[in-house]
Amino acid sequence: MFRLSALLCCSIFLVACGGDGSSASPEAEPTAPVSGSPSDPASDDSQPTLGPSVEGRSFATDTRDTDRDGIDGLDPIISDAPPTCARPGFNFDSGPDCTAAGTEGYYSLSGDTWIDAQVFVPPHREGETLPVILHSHGWGGSKKSVLDAIPDCDEPQAYDCPIGEGSGLLAMFGQLDALLSDLYRKGYIIVSFSQRGWGDSEGNIMVMNSYHETRDAQAVIDWIARQGQRGQLPIAVDSLGNFTLGLMGGSYGGGFQLPLAAIDPRVDTIVPVGTWHSLEQAILPNGGVKGGWGNLLCLLSTGRSRHPFLENACLALTAPFIRRADVLEPSGNLLDFVRQNGLSLLADLELAQAPFLEGMEPFTLRPIDALLIQGTRDVLFNMQASVDNYRYLKMAGGDVRMMTNQSGHMNPLANQADGSTSCGAVDMFSSIRRWLDVKLRGAADSVLDEVPEICLSLDDERSVIVDAIPGESETSDQHMAVDKVWRPFDIRIGNLRGAQECQTVYEVPADTTQVLAGIPRLRDFTVQGGIIGGGGAAYLGLCLKRGGQTLLIDDMLTTFAPQFQSFSELVGVGEVLKAGDRVGVMAFKAQEQMNFLTTATLGQVTELLVDTIIPGAGLDETLLGDLLNPIQGILSAVNGNAYTVRGEVRLPIFATDLVSYRVGSEPPFSRNDGPFNQYRLQ
Repeated sequence: MFRLSALLCCSIFLVACGGDGSSASPEAEPTAPVSGSPSDPASDDSQPTLGPSVEGRSFATDTRDTDRDGIDGLDPIISDAPPTCARPGFNFDSGPDCTAAGTEGYYSLSGDTWIDAQVFVPPHREGETLPVILHSHGWGGSKKSVLDAIPDCDEPQAYDCPIGEGSGLLAMFGQLDALLSDLYRKGYIIVSFSQRGWGDSEGNIMVMNSYHETRDAQAVIDWIARQGQRGQLPIAVDSLGNFTLGLMGGSYGGGFQLPLAAIDPRVDTIVPVGTWHSLEQAILPNGGVKGGWGNLLCLLSTGRSRHPFLENACLALTAPFIRRADVLEPSGNLLDFVRQNGLSLLADLELAQAPFLEGMEPFTLRPIDALLIQGTRDVLFNMQASVDNYRYLKMAGGDVRMMTNQSGHMNPLANQADGSTSCGAVDMFSSIRRWLDVKLRGAADSVLDEVPEICLSLDDERSVIVDAIPGESETSDQHMAVDKVWRPFDIRIGNLRGAQECQTVYEVPADTTQVLAGIPRLRDFTVQGGIIGGGGAAYLGLCLKRGGQTLLIDDMLTTFAPQFQSFSELVGVGEVLKAGDRVGVMAFKAQEQMNFLTTATLGQVTELLVDTIIPGAGLDETLLGDLLNPIQGILSAVNGNAYTVRGEVRLPIFATDLVSYRVGSEPPFSRNDGPFNQYRLQ
């Protein structure tokens, strides 16, 4: 009962990560690009003379057997990737063998998949060619069927035009989808499509598999190119099917961009927001299991067509205390499945000098221009994912920039509240507009002067702007004067309720203000058992003590399964440190972002329900509090997870010289009465 209640509560806020725009207001029709804009021929004497104005239009692409667009010659979007794949001996034996995904004949072995899309062509001049934005949705959503209403803007080509308000704890992703309306107004063609298994698209959900969902997206690009060659879309297409193309979307809609851009040179730039590098590391970090998020992702895909690996994993996740991947799925099939889903697959192929598809040359990442945006407090796809994407893309030589903010995937059961989408003075949406104008419409490179190489958010108002990620290399750390001291810790977790006390390793000197931002490093680190049944895992994060209160910095935890001993990093963080602050290491027996069913979760879900029935009545004000305490005690005894972690940590701490403030929000760092950005633990 409690588990079901929690699932229902959390599903309400996670749905916002998706995005069928059918509920948006259709009344505000975007206007044509204004004179003098980058897409207006009057601003470029090299443009040929153009014809009269053409009205904007929107249409859904055809199904296999239904003409929905009403335009002669527009065929449906058919991907040659089969609807699913199978592993011999697994409880599913139709479709080509999953292990043959990279072989030459894989795409001709069986079936194909129809993909549903919506096309928005803005008002333009006859003969004018426009850039294309290919967009996709978050988990649980589908294509944008209708663009959102556009708020008034005095100068429609300005980079600070307002966009539609997001809603709920995943507001950033709603605002990101609303930005499509502004891009349409500025002269971009928007093509939004539903991933396989979502919306009306065919196929089994394979969680952004490089040989299925990525192949589907390539089929959408093929379709756009064909329509341009036939004169059905106002784009310039060369003999190789190239046209001006950018990718955009958040969460699941960010996940499709990275492998697609890596293997398809027709992609000019990408803007992935709040997404992953390695799906294995995101959902099954270091051999552990993010059971809470796993349950929610399974809930939101219930009733959809899921691959059997995903189906079995969701069935296993109904057990409340699963903490390790080898317990969740002992055969290893699930790990093989998720390892094909992300940019990390291609990094592994390049390291092994192996091809993406049989018969190709060994994979080598091409330079990709990418603006990476991630939430520092995102507890599903954390800052580490963005750092890993940044590292790999940067090595290939593209223009790669990264910014973090205080938004993303928030978990109310861990007492999280959404924060600012800006990175100090750097506005996320202005940065995206600038980026796309330069990369897709030929605006001057100076337009990107306002978009730094790396911007790391510290709180809703402040950030640090740097040229390298603190904690990543000795050379860059020396340049930024990052603290080099290794500090030991030794923490023992028993089978008692609650979190371990914050074990202090550093105190900020008097009359000093510092920044903790970047990647905390580990060395000589071990996790040792005492874990009942061998099925437990360690949960480790950085903590901060200030004025008698304690917080888990940025709500970030890293999972460590005992058999994994080769870790060198904790999850990246960003925080302002004030005189007298004490930074430490904190370990947990269980925690809401990692384990769905914890004693704390039961209390929080009950309180949410009580507050819904009797507004303002907390758990302690009701008889339910007395009734719940014995249940919590029983679960605490059953929920055995004793362990010891020890090692040394190096904190990315440095001076505040590089700090950026939001305009009009410049409180002095020395203030000690400011509120914590995260929820207090003690």
